[in-house]
Amino acid sequence: MTYERWQSLVGEIKDRFSEVNTSKADLAEGPGHKEVVAFKSPAGQVKLELIVKPRIVGRKSIYSNRIGSSTTVEYEYDANDKVLVLRAFKFSEQTKDWEEIKTDSLLSVF
Repeated sequence: MTYERWQSLVGEIKDRFSEVNTSKADLAEGPGHKEVVAFKSPAGQVKLELIVKPRIVGRKSIYSNRIGSSTTVEYEYDANDKVLVLRAFKFSEQTKDWEEIKTDSLLSVF
């Protein structure tokens, strides 16, 4: 998925479905952001998340050989290359929570 395809998908969703809510938030676990589109479809409430974060190019462990010392990991990020992850969720009335839609059943929702 490219970012241009994501934007066209959001535009199509806004044209075809009712009650469309969009939001954007920074990631708590590192650099990047998450864009969320929630809408009501004939199959029920659906939520799509696009996670955009920089590609990890290196990893460095910082530690000491002393007893009781902590270990941390520093990541090196590529400034130009981005990783995009698309996740789809459907709201379950039974559990009152969002359940992730597996990729093999994704086409049956729309």
